[in-house]
Amino acid sequence: MTRSKKLAIAAVLIVLGVILMVMPTPGEPEVECADPGGPTSGFTDEDQGGCPISIESFREYTEWSSGPRWDNIAGLVLVVLGLGYGGVALIRKPKRATEPDPAGDARV
Repeated sequence: MTRSKKLAIAAVLIVLGVILMVMPTPGEPEVECADPGGPTSGFTDEDQGGCPISIESFREYTEWSSGPRWDNIAGLVLVVLGLGYGGVALIRKPKRATEPDPAGDARV
């Protein structure tokens, strides 16, 4: 494989990795207001008029917000692989075929 093809593969890996890292993560859970007089988490939702948030809804939201972002992790891995592959493609010299000796003996 030629050096330019290797560099093109490295560039594709880097671009895909950056796209994965920049894309917004879908699926943010909506918080639900607690029932009047029921247990609350102690936090309020200003988007819904300052209503108190239920404990279950708050737990679901915090698990979502503190969990790993697999698309960002995969993007970072692709960028690192692309940089490594591109670096190796730039540094490594191509192998040369063995040339026969003028006396007829092949060099090893």
